[in-house]
Amino acid sequence: MAKKNRMADMTWEEFRDRVGPETVLVIPMGSTELEGLFLPLGVDTIMAEGLSDRLGDEEGVLIGPALPIGYSKWFNPFPGTLSLEQDTLTRVLLEYGHCLIAHGIKRIVFLNSHRGNNASIDDAARRLVLEKGVRVGMLNLWKLANDLVAGKDLIAEGRFTHAGEIMTSMILHLKPETVVTGKLRADSMASPAESGFETKSSLGEAAFGESVQYLYQDIREMTETGIMGNPASASAEKGEAVLRLMTDYVKAYLKEFRKLPLPPGPNAL
Repeated sequence: MAKKNRMADMTWEEFRDRVGPETVLVIPMGSTELEGLFLPLGVDTIMAEGLSDRLGDEEGVLIGPALPIGYSKWFNPFPGTLSLEQDTLTRVLLEYGHCLIAHGIKRIVFLNSHRGNNASIDDAARRLVLEKGVRVGMLNLWKLANDLVAGKDLIAEGRFTHAGEIMTSMILHLKPETVVTGKLRADSMASPAESGFETKSSLGEAAFGESVQYLYQDIREMTETGIMGNPASASAEKGEAVLRLMTDYVKAYLKEFRKLPLPPGPNAL
């Protein structure tokens, strides 16, 4: 019988007996939001859980329950998007962490597939490190995918885009029945008409002159579809290949993370 590694599958005694000073508790984090015309609202959660499924054989690694709703407020005009307020999400992460710490967990890694969650993770992580003396890390999964395909011939687009080749390939591999293949199409974000601004991302980055700065817009000014890339060359095989690269990286990260000493804690001075 395979060893259980998901908290939700364990009894309380099994969980207690698996926790040690070097145990890492991984928290998959996703979102429920606009993902284009052909991808499901749960793309980010599918990704985080799909990768965490591949960590079952890792020594000293346990998987906590996934958080399927994050901060996605800028996508709210599109039906189906769910968003917590940023301070609410921070509070959820702190209370999740406090529960784990109360039961002996001293190492937490957020397996995060949604950039909108970054600010809340950063806030909660710094408070847990300074106030509780635990070790906290975050793996930004779509950034990781982008970094790992750079310089390789694996992805025709050459980089990660929203509802583009990498994201579509990953869902074709992990949950193909959710992809509306008849609606696959390329699209891009619009920049303000007759303006010197060039929209770079839906979160606000915009190029002006020689620098990329911020211009906050209504998402409907930038896209009618939520597609911000080209999925034409996507395939389940590419998704599997990218996921394999990511899994190897995450396993190496977690192995190294387990070796780190714990931070000084609140009473060190």
